[in-house]
Amino acid sequence: MSAILAITLGNSMAAAVLATDSVLGPVRRVPVNQLQDLRDVLARTHRHGGDPIPVGVASVNPPALERLLGLLADMGLPPAAVARKDFPVPLRTEVEAPERVGVDRLLGALAAHRRVGGACVAVDFGTAITVNSIRADGAFLGGAILPGLGMAARALSEGTALLPEIPPPAGAPAVGRSTQEAIAAGVIHGAAGAVANLISGARQVVGAEARVILTGGDAARLAEHLPPDCREIVPDLVLEGLVIAYREWQKQ
Repeated sequence: MSAILAITLGNSMAAAVLATDSVLGPVRRVPVNQLQDLRDVLARTHRHGGDPIPVGVASVNPPALERLLGLLADMGLPPAAVARKDFPVPLRTEVEAPERVGVDRLLGALAAHRRVGGACVAVDFGTAITVNSIRADGAFLGGAILPGLGMAARALSEGTALLPEIPPPAGAPAVGRSTQEAIAAGVIHGAAGAVANLISGARQVVGAEARVILTGGDAARLAEHLPPDCREIVPDLVLEGLVIAYREWQKQ
């Protein structure tokens, strides 16, 4: 099976990985406002004496996608294939306005279901936190979206006169003994409590034994605050889904 360079563009970060067969190589992550730092990765798609390695992209950030496509053109590389524009996500949806569901949610759900082979809940801890429900037959049923840790901390600072903005905390006691600790407690335990409650609700819909898979930059930070059966982390779940979707499109 040929190689593919898979790139995801989120609200804050971009991730790129060279996938051969079903194996993902080392993942490069850069801020989405520093896509030029992917030049060396993109340059590897040019193979002397052979066709370039194709590039597949999934984006929830239109300006970043435009910049990436421009970077490819500036480097003289073929245009990328964009998920949902150039190739489909092979996942049945049972939601209103499926075209408005973030492609990252769909790809994470696709990869989670392919791993589990049954009902599952995929939780992505990124700029926003999404909790996504997938039925045993692979149908994506929707889920919930809430602020991520950094966004929640910024909202407290921007919406009040005196509360400081704190960096996303690594952890916090439930009872903060300073303003900063109290904000960290609210952000960490508030997010964990909300996610745990949403997972419980999702399991009432897709099945009590639904497996939970966590992903995203803050997954490790929050996993310890979730129930023991909700701590499985797959760091590159959305990239996995992107590679699956591209491969299946290639086979058609």
